[in-house]
Amino acid sequence: MNYDYIIIGAGIGGLSAGLNLAFNHKKVLVLEKNSLPGGLVTTFKRGRFEFDASLYDLMDYGSDTHIGSMKRILKKYNLEIETLPIPYNIRIKSIDNHFDEVIKGQIDDWILHLEELNSGSISTFRNLLPILKEIHEALLALKKGKKNFEKDFPNFIKYLDKSAYEALLDLNLPTNTIHILGYLWIEIGSPLNKLNFIDFAECMYKYIFKRPVALLNKNVDLSLKLAKRLEELGGKIYYRSYVSEIKDEDNDKVVVLKDGTSYRAKEIICNVSENYVIKNLIKNNYILLNQKENARTLSMNCFVVYLGLNQSYQDLKLYNYRYYQFQNINSMANIKTMNHFYHHTIEAIVPNIVNESASPKNTTILILKTLYNGDVWKNITKENYYKTKELLANALIEEFEQAFHIDIKEYIEEIEIASPFTFARSVNTVNGCQFGPMRLGYDNSIHRILSYECESIPNLSFVGASSLFGSGVDNSFYSGYYITEKLLEKESRLKDE
Repeated sequence: MNYDYIIIGAGIGGLSAGLNLAFNHKKVLVLEKNSLPGGLVTTFKRGRFEFDASLYDLMDYGSDTHIGSMKRILKKYNLEIETLPIPYNIRIKSIDNHFDEVIKGQIDDWILHLEELNSGSISTFRNLLPILKEIHEALLALKKGKKNFEKDFPNFIKYLDKSAYEALLDLNLPTNTIHILGYLWIEIGSPLNKLNFIDFAECMYKYIFKRPVALLNKNVDLSLKLAKRLEELGGKIYYRSYVSEIKDEDNDKVVVLKDGTSYRAKEIICNVSENYVIKNLIKNNYILLNQKENARTLSMNCFVVYLGLNQSYQDLKLYNYRYYQFQNINSMANIKTMNHFYHHTIEAIVPNIVNESASPKNTTILILKTLYNGDVWKNITKENYYKTKELLANALIEEFEQAFHIDIKEYIEEIEIASPFTFARSVNTVNGCQFGPMRLGYDNSIHRILSYECESIPNLSFVGASSLFGSGVDNSFYSGYYITEKLLEKESRLKDE
């Protein structure tokens, strides 16, 4: 059967791409190997607990007063999702630096707290805010095709090729304040001395001015809502459809499923990593992929322990929404420690702090996560896999208890463990990396936008975490919209010619 567009993968990027194409009256087919949409934006049940697999905040949804890109695009499709504001309520601990602080309150409270920790933070941080706004506006202009930036966006030009660390030093932020601001980036493995300042600034802009929100309902409800609207607009989604090959035939792209079924389209959009598609579906030693891989660094591998606890978060004294422990608050130093199987970097999330109904009454969900650099998991075999998972989960629980002096082990009612192999199997990620390639050095989001046309493969596009804007649900969603807008413009241009 012939379609205008076939989308491989019903993750958030694929659903966003399908929505925009269906909204524009294109004949769209989405092929999803799993039985539910959403990719990692999904939900699973264990006993009386329902766990969200990955999404705990949206950075670019915004509010009625500061509308984010995702909210604006969903309104276009007559869709709205229910959200709850996430408070600034973060406990950060660093072993080497003897740092243990809670950052909470509104943004002004946060700035005041940074000043208490490091004299000189107030004025320099306030001077940073208009630069964050300018860079955000410059990125919007770039996405719309504007080319002359020198006059309107001088700071964008000034810091275009600077690392976050270089730029923040140039803006006179105290060194300790810079390292505190880097905590968000340690969790995805981006050291501030390699992270492009533009990417850092855009994330900080969303964090400060849009304010992150959490979903009122579970992850799967968001994914199902997007899928339902896509189908209402005329798109089709076929689940349990495992793609085994993409080939060229008579000027068309042909997608072949594992059972031999095939579908044709002029254009294929993949919500799967470029590496996986080229090596496993096209089965081609594509020279541009080798060039990209040489310029790219994969983000961290994730190890996650999902816990259902049979006490309320108040009784457990889990008072913060997020907990972080690092060996060192300096992102450059800390990331080096994450090449080892056992290390001290922990992120913990307590969804009940934001949403009391995240779990049954008088219970708590606690998500513990740690990350790994490179090929730490390469020597794990079938024989030692389950034992290794169990040992790591126990070590992570004990580390959290010791770090924050909170007893949780005796209250565990349900436990589920996800390793890099779990994520690789679920969504075909390289090395189980959830976040795609990091936006570092030459391979930052600006370069990806500017080189999109010349680096693209004919009639084959990519959305999601491995696409232009990097990891995060907001970025994955926006990539689906942005890429399809480009494809629709191209289609319109060819018709006019």
